[in-house]
Amino acid sequence: MRVGRDENHHWHYTGSSAAAASIPRLRKDHPRHASWQELLAAPVPESHILQIYDNDDFVASGVAHYAAEGLSRGDAVLLTGTEARLRAVRRELLSKDVDYDAVVGRGQLSTFDVRRTVAALLEGGMPDAARYEVLADAAVEKARAGGRFSGVRWWGETPDFLHRQGNAAAALAVEDLGSAAARKHGAAVLCSFLCDRFDPHGYDGILRDMCCKHSHVIPAEDYVRYRLAVNRAIAEILGEIKGPLLQSLLSWKGLACDLPSSQAQLFWVRETLPDQFHSVLARVKVYA
Repeated sequence: MRVGRDENHHWHYTGSSAAAASIPRLRKDHPRHASWQELLAAPVPESHILQIYDNDDFVASGVAHYAAEGLSRGDAVLLTGTEARLRAVRRELLSKDVDYDAVVGRGQLSTFDVRRTVAALLEGGMPDAARYEVLADAAVEKARAGGRFSGVRWWGETPDFLHRQGNAAAALAVEDLGSAAARKHGAAVLCSFLCDRFDPHGYDGILRDMCCKHSHVIPAEDYVRYRLAVNRAIAEILGEIKGPLLQSLLSWKGLACDLPSSQAQLFWVRETLPDQFHSVLARVKVYA
């Protein structure tokens, strides 16, 4: 069982099993990315992308792909992270044959320590919007280098850092400021966020909140494996979708972000069939 997409970007399940055939098409008004590599290679200006991760290697590989593609396309790249994370991204860039010292030397790649960034931003435990704007403006203006670079890509783990310190409110507030900065400067922004997508509480809490703060969401490292796991779990737990449930699925508007259908389906189940959601999610975890 798998999910397909036709030329009008209608999402639908295909396959030979009766269970797969019982799950109807889902239509959305905009296309979705087929892989995180596709999305991060050429992000739309002003986009604000969320990478949900559960292992550090995925962060390093995802950020390095995002940065390397930007560098090759003539974009300026800004990276804000811990020293350990920045070292891991550097190693990945070197493995992609990026001349790290050269891109830093000509000002195309800039790095910032997330701890210093947080210390400069917070006032009473919450980010100060004016401080954020001053820091973002200065970093972007320097990165643009008088027009030498075609665009700006920024990756950061500031919200993730704050959330891991127990300050979810500040993390979400920084996401709002990041969206505003992306719009103001026409930049693409990528955030990496540690989150358990198999924790049912997140679907009414931090996972949902974070998704809604972004224009695009990367829910898993392996899209195909995750999609197959969700398809199988839904077919086994819910069975055939028909009648009022079918109408609910077809009319569901979803979250206000570009979200792969696998993750969108789970949010729909949580909203529409809360009593069965835990069983579906637990089964997805087994198969994923």
